[in-house]
This record gives sequence, C-alpha cells and structure tokens, in this order.
Amino acid sequence: MDPYEFTQTVSGEDSSQEDQSDLKKLEQDLAPTAADFYGVLNISRKASEDEIKEAYKKLCRFFHPDKHTDESKKKMAESRFQVIQNAYEVLSNPAKRVIYDTYGEEGLNASWDVGPRYKTPEELREEYEKKARQKRESDLENLVRSKAEYQLTVDATQLFDPYEPPVFVGFGQTSVPKKKGPFHTISKAQVQQLFMRSSFETQIGPQTHAIIGGSMVSRSGMGGGNVLGTVRHTVSPKLWGEVTATLLKPRMLTLKSYYSLSTDSFVNTTAQLNSVYDPPVLSVTAGRRIFAATTGYMTYRTGEWSLFGWGGDASQKMDKSSVSLGMAGMNKHGNYSGELQTGILSSHIAGEYSYKLANQGRLRMSCSLSSEGGINASIGSDHKIAEHTRIGMTMECGLPLGVIVKFRVSRLGQKAVVPIILASEFDLKLAFFGAVIPASVAVALDQLVLKPRRKRLIKEKIQELREEHAEYLSNRKQEALDAQSLMSDIAERKRKQEENKSDGLVIVKAWYGNLDNLDNEIDEGVIDVTTVIQTLVHDSRLTIPGGHSKTNILGFYDPCLGEKKKLRVQYRFRHRLHQVTVEDTSALISPVQAHVV
Repeated sequence: MDPYEFTQTVSGEDSSQEDQSDLKKLEQDLAPTAADFYGVLNISRKASEDEIKEAYKKLCRFFHPDKHTDESKKKMAESRFQVIQNAYEVLSNPAKRVIYDTYGEEGLNASWDVGPRYKTPEELREEYEKKARQKRESDLENLVRSKAEYQLTVDATQLFDPYEPPVFVGFGQTSVPKKKGPFHTISKAQVQQLFMRSSFETQIGPQTHAIIGGSMVSRSGMGGGNVLGTVRHTVSPKLWGEVTATLLKPRMLTLKSYYSLSTDSFVNTTAQLNSVYDPPVLSVTAGRRIFAATTGYMTYRTGEWSLFGWGGDASQKMDKSSVSLGMAGMNKHGNYSGELQTGILSSHIAGEYSYKLANQGRLRMSCSLSSEGGINASIGSDHKIAEHTRIGMTMECGLPLGVIVKFRVSRLGQKAVVPIILASEFDLKLAFFGAVIPASVAVALDQLVLKPRRKRLIKEKIQELREEHAEYLSNRKQEALDAQSLMSDIAERKRKQEENKSDGLVIVKAWYGNLDNLDNEIDEGVIDVTTVIQTLVHDSRLTIPGGHSKTNILGFYDPCLGEKKKLRVQYRFRHRLHQVTVEDTSALISPVQAHVV
C-alpha cells in the first residue's frame, strides 16, 4: 500500500462535503437581496451608455418627485426615485459599473437596498448566535479531521454456482438427501476479507498539517497492518511538500513535492524508500493545461533500480520502470480522464467518465485494458440522501476479474464498502442482473421514498423562509403597489395613445407569478402587472431584457417566494389578440407574429 495514496484518497475520495445541501442553497437563493440595477432600469447587462441614459429618462417621467403634485404620491416617488438615481449613478460610471458587474453592490461599499428589512434586537441576537455556532462547528471540524474506510468483501460465488459434494453410502443402502433449511443457500456466502483504514488530520502550524493513519487487513484468519504518519507543509502558494513514514514493517519513507510553474503547469515528484539497501523508487509527473478545462500530464516511474551496486542486481527486481501519458478535465456535465501507460512488465490503457445526475447524484463509468489485469469495465452511481450522507453501488466485471458488485455508504468522512463477488469468472447473465436489479431498486427508492421526502423538506423550508422574511416581503409588496400607483396615470395615457394608432400595441392583461395557479383558477401566487407592462411600451414596442428576475422591475414583487415564476402578457396589435409566456429571467420582445392567438 502506498502511504501517500492512502492519505490522499481518504481525505479526497469522499466528496460529499463538497456538495452543497439543497436546503442551504435554497436558503441562500431566497435570502433578501438588494435590487438588481439592470432590472431597475429595465436594461440588459450589455447596454450602452446611451441606452442607460434613455432608460433613466423614461423612468424619471414616472418617478421624479417634481412630476407629482399630490403629497402622498410625491413621497412615494421620492423613495423610488432614490433607487433609480443610485442605479443610474453606478451604471453610468464606467469604473463603478465594472466593480458592480464583478463584485455586486458589496464591492461598491454602499447600501442601496430596496425596502430594507429592519430587524428587532431578538432577531439580531438569533442571527449572531447562529453565525457563532457555525463558526464553532467549523473550527472544531478543522481542528481534527477524521477519515475512515471499512471494507468487508463477501464471496457469494457459491450462491450462483453451487457445488454439492457427492454423498457416499454403504453397499445396498439408499442415500437419503438431507433437508435444507431456508437459509442454507445464504449460508454459503462467506466473508473473504476485512480491510480497515483510518486517518486523523490536524493543523500543527500556520502552514503545516499532520496526519496519523493506520490500516489493517484480515483474510482467511491471517492478516497484518501498519501505522503511518505524514507531515505536510506549504512553503509558498506555489510549493508544498510532505513526508510520510510507516511505524511497523514493512517500513517505508515517502517524500512528495508539488510545484506550480505557472497558472497552467505543474511538476510533482515522489520518492519512496523501501530499504536503505535500495535506491528510492522515483516518480516525476509534469502537467500542463492544454484546454480551458483539460489538463494533460506525463509521468515517469523508475521502478526498482541500482546505482553503482547500491540496490544489487536490478534485473532481478519485479518493480520495473514505466511511462504514462494522460489527460483529465471537466465540463458542466461531469469529469473525464484517460491514461496510457507503457512499461517493461505492465502496460495499460484506461478511461473514466463521471456524469452529474439530478439531486447531486453521480454516474461513473470506467474501462481498462491491462497486460496484467486483463480487460475490466465498471459502472456505478451514488446519490445524496441527506446533508452529509451518500449511498452508491458499482458493478465491476472483466477477464479474469469476474463479476463484483460494490455497495457504499459514506457520511462525514466515514465510508463503508461491501464488495460482493458474484462470480470468479466473467458471466454475462450475472453481470446484467447484477447491474439491473440494484439499479432498479435504487430508482424505486429514489422515486418512492427520497423524491417525496425532498419535496416535503423543500416545501417546509420555503414556508419557513416565507415566515422569516415576511416583513421584507411585505415591504417589497407595498413598494411595488406604490410604484404601480405612480404609473397608473401614464399607463392609461399610453394605452389611449396606442389605441388611437392603426398599429398600436395595447396591453390587455399581464400576470406574473406561479402561472400554474392561474391555469387552475387559483388567485394565490399571481399578481396583475398590466399597468407596469403598459408603461414599458414605447413606440408600439415592448422590450424586457433577460438575465435577471423580473422582481427587480419597478412595480413588480415576488408573490410566491420559492416557486417557479413566469410572465404572461396578452396584448392587442393591429386589432388582433396576441399572447406570450416567458420564464422569469428570459427576455421578452413584442409584437411578434408567433404570439398571435
């Protein structure tokens, strides 16, 4: 066992902690945010300076305080105009616009919230305690990180290819078959091997970590184990190294370094010393990014060698040199890798692909052709069933590997694996059913148990967030209604102007929100935005840029927090009725011939 491989795979193989919880992501997505300045001005993110200025002038006609004589409307206009003014000042300034596009409003070191949510002292105290608790948990986790793997290999070949020894009886006697109980077949399965390994990582210095690990294996009443320690130190952002040593026999000392030549290239070196009587086995890997998300690498491994008599006769050694060429990369759908190795004793070609499934699931496929291990293929998947828990299954088959099914459960760095050997030789029927039956069970479990549970938890979380942000949502609603009130006179004036044109565009009705409720004749979760849409009509043309939620448009608000929202507009153009429905962040341009009802 390679000690470095152990410390790396145990800490990095289980990526469940890298996956963000669906509920946490939902909480972040639905948290109150400042208004999107592009949405406030109703322009695209690629708008020119002239387009920004023109949009600002149009909104000033509605919301400039001097445009209103009524005192109540004047006050409403003042609050709305301040938001418009802030948006214009940022987007019309090239320097500020770059900062805003890159870092958002926080990068401007300013606060231009639309309807800020004023928190009570109790709410502030709860928020502080929550953040303090999260920090304590994070500090505790970083103090000592524990990783472990437990693997129990079961030989079930006798279940599918049973062997019954012949029964010998005396001359003239009749053999009476023994009665077999219901668990007779199952009892033929035997535990072939037990393997366990564990490690603890802690920080001992600002740039230094220590890892203590151990492993043991037991097979047919015999076994062994070892304890190893690793010290990893970061010299600079470009260079780090580590040293690993075993405590028991066989004793090994491994040195590893990583150096980043540039942002696109790196060099890894490994030296493994198995005995003072032999030179260390050296391995050098040089890699470089060859595409935007793909890295190519080349590895040379010396194997066991000799130097001026140090190491004895190298021709008698079993570990020979090899050279590998490979590449690894990722895209929005998953990760992929491939490697070609040629060596004196061992050569292989291998490939692996990991595909991202819905609900943080992963599908993995791999295949290899080796001069030592023959041809092997595997397919498997794992799924997240809780915030820190994943379950998975893998089918491996090949020549001369046979057929093996592996079941995995991992939680918080602890992993349990149960490989079940179905056949010692390749069996197509076993491989097929060994993959189909567990996959069918996994699909049924996901559809009948996990999916309804996810929906229930998300529904409960949305309701909790609605109650938590009730004051903010109420303020946003009131601000939108005030904006609609300020727009009503101009909207009616524009409507009459468009009606008097032969090719005028008149908004008949516009709805925003969860339109499924509207189709089912349910008023909840849908708002009327006819007035707002009519004011956005200029020269018989309606344009709403995409790229941001329409809740940022003045006069809009979120009527169904956490639900999928759409905008539906019915309009009349050239005396013909049109209708169009668009997603929340999609652009809308009207009139269009395809919208004719």
